[in-house]
Amino acid sequence: MLRKYALFATLFLGSFCQSALAAPPYFTLHDLGHGVWAAVAVPRSGAGSNAGFVVGPDGVLVIDTFEDPAAATALLAAIRKITPEPVRYVIDTHYHLDHVAGNNVFAQAGAVIMAQHNVRTWERTENLKFFGGNATPQQKQMVASLGLPTVTYRDGITIHLGDRPIYVRVLPGHTGGDSAVVIPDAGVVFTGDLFWNHTLPNLIDANTRDQIASNDTFLRDYPDATFVPGHGDIGKAADVRAFRDYLAGLRAAVAQARASGKSGDALVDAVLPELKKRYGGWDWFGYFARHNIEQTAAELAGTKRVPVPGVP
Repeated sequence: MLRKYALFATLFLGSFCQSALAAPPYFTLHDLGHGVWAAVAVPRSGAGSNAGFVVGPDGVLVIDTFEDPAAATALLAAIRKITPEPVRYVIDTHYHLDHVAGNNVFAQAGAVIMAQHNVRTWERTENLKFFGGNATPQQKQMVASLGLPTVTYRDGITIHLGDRPIYVRVLPGHTGGDSAVVIPDAGVVFTGDLFWNHTLPNLIDANTRDQIASNDTFLRDYPDATFVPGHGDIGKAADVRAFRDYLAGLRAAVAQARASGKSGDALVDAVLPELKKRYGGWDWFGYFARHNIEQTAAELAGTKRVPVPGVP
């Protein structure tokens, strides 16, 4: 299984082997109003995931830092064009490499890197799995040099940009150390990888039951919000519901196949056709569909390996 994820690492992390001059623009910048900006990754540019930032009266808060320091540098330059206020904080929504590899760029610019406690525990260890069992010395060094959060929290935190509160909520599902960033006066929620918009997710660490519950929380607590997903375009509640229903349908189909005695390839073959009929047009279907089925089966069987939480 981990060898298969070497392809994921190659696709998502290939920017480390690209020339910066040859790379396309890393992201498109979207003004969501009230000083909130989303940086939506350009597919296969090397950015890897979405990011964004909030401009307050006395500083800037950044959400996630991409998979390539060059993309983070481009984001910092974009911020400098919009405001002279200092970048004070970065929130890592979770530990996965495609969301944290630019941390050092912002730390060197004076920002405090913040995340749920497990992000610091896992960032320089668990990220090695994305290169399979044969990570090169260069890949090992890159993971070992990732910029760690220097401020961590267990259940969430409120950050004040002047008189502007930003609420960071810890919600379960994607990794066991996931944060959502809520900007109440703008009606915007950055979900990290708890929500993927019309894109099949990476479920390597996920608990689908908990991730469904977190998407239900988004729908209940922020029905009119604009949602910035970890991957895919900016969405609204209908898009969150579609993703939530994907996870619920996947979980139900795998449970039904298991109940009929199927396992392994037979289980995948039983579930995949219906999944393709409904979701074959979503991004990353060809790569993640089989993984999603296999990993959900392992989750339901109680055999799935997930990262072990650290001690706060």
